Amino acid sequence: MSLLLQCPGMSHWIFLRHGESCANRERWLSGHVDVALTERGRQQAREAGRRLAAIPIARAWASDLRRAHETARIALSGRDVPLEVDPALRERRLGQWNRRSLDALRASGEVETLLSWEGRPPGGESLRDLAARVLPWLAARPDSDRPRLIVAHGGLIRALLGLVDGLPIEALGRRRIANAEPIERAVPAARWAALAARWGDR
Repeated sequence: MSLLLQCPGMSHWIFLRHGESCANRERWLSGHVDVALTERGRQQAREAGRRLAAIPIARAWASDLRRAHETARIALSGRDVPLEVDPALRERRLGQWNRRSLDALRASGEVETLLSWEGRPPGGESLRDLAARVLPWLAARPDSDRPRLIVAHGGLIRALLGLVDGLPIEALGRRRIANAEPIERAVPAARWAALAARWGDR
């Protein structure tokens, strides 16, 4: 059982990036493109479910992109955990960079735009924009000491955890978030609201 369950006065959150998608396997950016999980991704979701089995999750939310909500349904299979699918938890919008090769972006140096806090792909969101979109959603969830699960995307989880962990702003984009690896945080009461007040509603 998670040690975070022993932290009174804190909200217990579990963040789970979706399992491997076709875009992950083929190394291109998907953003809001609704790509499917690979068979490896579904196996990763099943393994995540086994790792979460001992945690009494009270409720769960997932992005409405199928790679996320399919991961959530597989990981929670056989459990009586309410799951809500919400478009507020979608990945960063990538605009004209949807379907761009990650290797090509690295070779051109354009990937630095994705890694920075303020950089936006043409027609897309920066990490700051993404945080501004999601933090008010989190702040609207009442504090609870019962574990709650969010199944979403690498960019979203990278931004949120970087902020709640107090990382330097320009370091947030370089944090690696593995597919289907549960990440737990005990978050102080009103922490999301404080972050939303600072970074939300751009």
